[in-house]
Amino acid sequence: FQQLSKDELRQDAIHDFICQSVNGQQIAMLGSKTELITLELTSKLSINKNFPYVISTRLTSQLRPLDKLAEQVDLQGIYERSNVLELQQLSLESVYSGVCSLEVPAAKEITASWAPRNLPNGKALLASLNSYGSLELLCKGEELVNWQPYKQGLDINACLMETLLPPFSKSAAKIGSFKSYQEFMHRCWITMCVWRPTNNTDGSLELLLGTAAGSLWLLKLDAEAKQLLGHATLNTDLDRISLMRIKEELLLVADQEGRLNLYKFSLEEGFCLIKQLWQKADRLGLQAACITYDPLEQCHYIVCCKAAHLLCWCLKDNNSWLETRLHVGGIKITALCELEYNNFAVATARGQLYSINLSQHSGQLGTSMQRISYEDSENFNIIGLVNSLHRNFLTVLLTRTKEYLVNTAHLRVQVIASVGKLYDSSPLQQLTKLMNPLEPINMYPDLLADIRMHIFNEQQLEFYVNYAPLDSFNFEDLATVEQLHQLQLKYHVLQALRQLQAQQSLHALMLRNTQHELELLLVMLSLTHIRLRLQYLNSLSTLTAFQTRAASAQLTAAGNIKNKLAEHSLPEPAFNVIVAMLLAHMELHFETLEEQLLKQRITETTTELPEDAELCSISYLPLTFSLSRHYCTLCGRQAWLQVEELQQLYPPGRMLLCPCCHGRYTLEICDA
Repeated sequence: FQQLSKDELRQDAIHDFICQSVNGQQIAMLGSKTELITLELTSKLSINKNFPYVISTRLTSQLRPLDKLAEQVDLQGIYERSNVLELQQLSLESVYSGVCSLEVPAAKEITASWAPRNLPNGKALLASLNSYGSLELLCKGEELVNWQPYKQGLDINACLMETLLPPFSKSAAKIGSFKSYQEFMHRCWITMCVWRPTNNTDGSLELLLGTAAGSLWLLKLDAEAKQLLGHATLNTDLDRISLMRIKEELLLVADQEGRLNLYKFSLEEGFCLIKQLWQKADRLGLQAACITYDPLEQCHYIVCCKAAHLLCWCLKDNNSWLETRLHVGGIKITALCELEYNNFAVATARGQLYSINLSQHSGQLGTSMQRISYEDSENFNIIGLVNSLHRNFLTVLLTRTKEYLVNTAHLRVQVIASVGKLYDSSPLQQLTKLMNPLEPINMYPDLLADIRMHIFNEQQLEFYVNYAPLDSFNFEDLATVEQLHQLQLKYHVLQALRQLQAQQSLHALMLRNTQHELELLLVMLSLTHIRLRLQYLNSLSTLTAFQTRAASAQLTAAGNIKNKLAEHSLPEPAFNVIVAMLLAHMELHFETLEEQLLKQRITETTTELPEDAELCSISYLPLTFSLSRHYCTLCGRQAWLQVEELQQLYPPGRMLLCPCCHGRYTLEICDA
């Protein structure tokens, strides 16, 4: 394990700690009695803060929605009629007796689940659940550090209790036994929740709930999470549901007794039991599980932790099953995550980290285990593992194990987040394969963060310094989207190199060279973008008024760029050679483009603009002053406010992306 970055986090209940992540880009730190802490992957790390996560917090909700039900019941009468075991449960479980207790224990954070898509206003949506069954919808802006209640969102607890559930078999006033009281409370007590990853065309969201009665609920909400559009439910044979994991249409469900079921579900067909994976009620609850799909073997792998054992199943596409188990060692498994489709990272309470590989031979499921070494494993215990979305780095959450190392209050609640790599991978090669005109580079924050962490740690620095030299770009032929993407990747590398060199006073000459290289690269990016847009407009038979204005503005901008480039010589002779070749090619290309555009009576604009006039980064039309903004979320370059008009400069179906960094644009409308 090669560490690239680390930071310190606070967790006030280490023994109750659970690390939860669905896609590797967001992590929720659970079990705390004071606050929910989330980590959101970002590509905007800097040399001064070389940690690829935005840390956000929210005080743990202390709401107790089930008190409404408890107030309707004669608790004193139930207490007097209960036996010793029932009295024990009634006294120890605060959900049952909190309404009449003088001091109620603080609620713990049970789970937190990110919605698969943002709200229409661009804010992230989070479902947060505490130990008293209060499910709260939270929201926050991109890369902000505080979660806020989403007040316009649907009240899930009230919806379940007042709308979805049928009346109880007897009125609350007639409940006289502890068993009836349990049934009355359990059916409304939400003990687990998770958003289903969906790509519904209408933007709707699907939320899965598990209750203390063992029932499952699938709620379909509108895009703003304000209205309930539909639901499905199933009463299972499970006890209080404590874990849910989703993979496409598969749902893995575990209860507090240690039993485990696999379901197939959809809103139209409801829930269907596929297999009871573990039926023995051994009270060894599951805290970690993974479901993966292997396209080569055409099967799903289901891996769960039970004490020190790893339980593994293989569900093939022809519905045949294979299974095995592996004793990993130690008292228990403390962390689990997916590395590949058939490869998993497992940590034990003894501080050991293993790579577990699943394979199929002669109709049997086999396992192999390999030790992974990490620094100072004797003094630290791994309590969380998260693999990034594109599997290029691993986040390990550590806590100190020896008492003499945690002799202060500060250290007793400290968790160390260490980010590193298990094996060499090339994020630039991955980005080259993944980049396309339909998706912003924001979709790959782990790959961008990987590049910056390597550069800031001065690892493989020579490779990044020599990556895609400017004289390797060929501008003889027509401009292509692939060429623009390569220039954009070079831009991200140079930005990180410039930050590193600016921090190191001994590299002033290198910084100057990098600055000149970046300036020349920006010229190449601008001219390539303009050529692509004009090539597209030339392919159209007729142009709209906006297309005509934009084409004229782009011709003018290209002329200004070429003139400035010709007037200024750079100190580096190699750069001047590149400039001369670039200008020669651009003269030929723009002569051809101008001749074609003249047929549609398009020429350069004659209106002179102030030197400090801000231009749209897409159309090169001058921007008018406005409190509203349309800007790139990565580099901040601004664009024309009328998105529909800018879309006219691209083929149908194309997404508006920053010509400089390939980032996503966002529109902020300010109503005066």
